[in-house]
Amino acid sequence: MKLKPLTALQVIDLVPDSILDALSQESGVDFGVKKLQGKVLFKLIIYSFLSSKQVSLRILEAIYNSEKFKALFNIPFTAVTRKATYAAFSFRLKNIDYRYFEKIFNYLITSTSVQDVFFNSQKINLRKIDSTMLSLSSKLLSFGTHTSGGQNNLKVTLELTGGIPVNFILFKDQRYLAEELALPEAVKRQTIKKALNIAIFDRGIKKVSSYLDFSEQKISFISRLQNHKNFKVVKVNSLGVNHTATLELISDKVISFTGKPTLGVTAKSQKFNRFRVVTAKSKATGQVIRFISNINFLTATEITELYKSRWEIETFFKFIKQELNFKHFLSRDENGIKAMVFLTMITAILLTLYKKVNNLSGWAVVKIKFMDELEVWLMKTWHQEMAPAFLPFSSSPYPSLSG
Repeated sequence: MKLKPLTALQVIDLVPDSILDALSQESGVDFGVKKLQGKVLFKLIIYSFLSSKQVSLRILEAIYNSEKFKALFNIPFTAVTRKATYAAFSFRLKNIDYRYFEKIFNYLITSTSVQDVFFNSQKINLRKIDSTMLSLSSKLLSFGTHTSGGQNNLKVTLELTGGIPVNFILFKDQRYLAEELALPEAVKRQTIKKALNIAIFDRGIKKVSSYLDFSEQKISFISRLQNHKNFKVVKVNSLGVNHTATLELISDKVISFTGKPTLGVTAKSQKFNRFRVVTAKSKATGQVIRFISNINFLTATEITELYKSRWEIETFFKFIKQELNFKHFLSRDENGIKAMVFLTMITAILLTLYKKVNNLSGWAVVKIKFMDELEVWLMKTWHQEMAPAFLPFSSSPYPSLSG
């Protein structure tokens, strides 16, 4: 299906004022607020992410107080709205209910425009799941997991499906430093259900009980297998093609786990104790790699290639950290941090959609082109509004400066 190109303005309008107002009314975020209303804060932070790599409260103050921002987003100039300080933004982020931005996020990923571009043409949705850490000095951030270096960490476990974030979990408890606990929670949250979903994640999960749990819940997955030794081979599959561009395939076996890893697993779960283990060797390093899956209809090469596609989420984390300020805390309050994570993901979805429908490449280039379109639209609008004021000069009997 050929995608219809969209302008930057059309992309921003995917979350129209009518929706922002309705969600504001529903969540009550603007009760008693006159200046920094929910939709104004939403537009301001999205615009700040798009226009700058480094976003701070001082930058929010400067952008909000600029005539360009108010003109672009039709923010009225009144005695109340004219100026705002960085302290006002800090206070508002701390107190505005982050669930307002969560509702906007959920509206966007379920909207027809996003579904048509990212999901409707897909027979298989690849759910790439991974985690990243955000850190700040414990003197500045009073919650999160503690490290010996005097840092407090927050863990964000994210699902990328169709190239966009559709779900994330913010962990602040010490025990979730272990991927063994964090990853399964994300794997079990299936958001997009219009096609076959395959969860792809790195080798952070070691417990056999987690694999059995996924199969019992009919969650298809592909991962790297840790150094498990307690299993028996049930069947050996024919390899067919025995190599990819980067791997030499050694074997494709159906196994069931045995011994201590399966103790305590219910009899009901034991019937799901059948998994594919594909063993391969890296052509570059000679390293032996084992992949585990509960999918039977894929070939061994397809399993390894689908796992390789997991790299997309690594590049996504790099993108939001380098281009959308994700590695910096604009707020140090839990509510404000959650709000900022949702706003980051919304911005990422809008930029990814703009990039895909317009067949563009390179995130930095996409941001520049996106902002350039907005600037050009603003200048054209300004010219159309101001030109009539200069019409009398066009009929002047005096010659122009150009002669």
